[in-house]
Amino acid sequence: MKIALVTNFLYPDGLGGTELYCYQLANALIERGNEVYWFVPNFNSANTISEKRGRGINIVKFAAIDHDGKPLLNFITGSFIKEMKTRGIRIAHFNEFGGDDGISAGLLEATKKQGIVTIVTLHLASYVCQTGTLHFGGTEPCNGKMIPGRCSSCHLFSNRTSVSMLNITMARLFENVLKINVVNSLPRIKRLTTGINLKQVFISAVGKHADKVVSLTHWFRDVLMINNVPDHKIVYLPQVSPDLGKLLPGSNDMKRNGYVFVGRVNKEKGIDLILDLATKLKKHLPSVVIDLYGPYTPTDVLPHTKISNLASFENVRYKGILHPDEVLAVMNKYKAVILPSRVAEMAPLIIMEANILKLPVIASDVPGSAELISQFECGLIFKYLSADDLYNKIVEVENNVHQFTFKQPFENSFYDLAKKYEQIYESV
Repeated sequence: MKIALVTNFLYPDGLGGTELYCYQLANALIERGNEVYWFVPNFNSANTISEKRGRGINIVKFAAIDHDGKPLLNFITGSFIKEMKTRGIRIAHFNEFGGDDGISAGLLEATKKQGIVTIVTLHLASYVCQTGTLHFGGTEPCNGKMIPGRCSSCHLFSNRTSVSMLNITMARLFENVLKINVVNSLPRIKRLTTGINLKQVFISAVGKHADKVVSLTHWFRDVLMINNVPDHKIVYLPQVSPDLGKLLPGSNDMKRNGYVFVGRVNKEKGIDLILDLATKLKKHLPSVVIDLYGPYTPTDVLPHTKISNLASFENVRYKGILHPDEVLAVMNKYKAVILPSRVAEMAPLIIMEANILKLPVIASDVPGSAELISQFECGLIFKYLSADDLYNKIVEVENNVHQFTFKQPFENSFYDLAKKYEQIYESV
């Protein structure tokens, strides 16, 4: 089959979970005898560039601005479809969406109109949640149903104060206030509700123009259904592990010490929770050290410190950025992985990697992470936003309270996943 994967960025230029997923999937599809193209916008360029990567992935960076230097939607759409048709693509597999200057829902619709099979895999919960947390008022779990007034009040008051119950109370009150038409006409409120409406339009477009929509978790399948994506279009394909490659001889027998976080070092990923318990750990568990790996923005201000001042913490150490090829070997040195995210995670690859390494994961109670950990019994889940409960889970790991089973799915490789995607492509 001739298949095009579609994202905004390529691996290794982009080092996020989506890029790594697509890179592993592309190589596996090629290994299974398919011809694979990877389409991305050639941002700020009126030229289309082709190259090869990996095991023979045909990269197509299509022109994303016209010759006047403008990223016009009509031009981008025409450029994208032209390159698709020139290469005889019959299956377009969208893995990411963004603004009009990149991979937009408009490209999905245009592709479908050309008679090309359209598959969508959604990797981010933020496609349906304005705050990205899937928690109303920043605290109470939400079913993901997009309702402009409710979502707008949630977005406005999720982090207004440090008292969670006060945020929820204000959000509930404002939800009723938003029913008054005069209030809805206020510019700031209109901007809030417009953002929610755009998400509804996006999900509606996916439900209408995608032949199949792939969910990596059960919980997001339910979110899609409650937002009116047809049930017969949704396919559940669970997260799988990237190829491990060869670990250092005897690395699984080495003594593991400390805890590790791998991801974006910012408040959304819950780094403030780790900093909140640094003093407590130093007093009660002085031998415990937490190392942080990942990109950060020095201007990102946390409740107690700027990220750039992490050097002031003795037991929380910023260690820089890891290339994906280094992640497994580095993780394998630690006693457990900490994922304290404030935002809803779809299905983090790092949990599956840790599972294969038989390394427990301590994660916040966000839907995707909680589902994977419960499913494979590969770690502990702490109460959302609770630094105290995170501390308790670290104590349990230190005291060897739990015997983790580290279940493995029957089919757990991108080669197996590629076979399942082939079945989806062929069914459509």
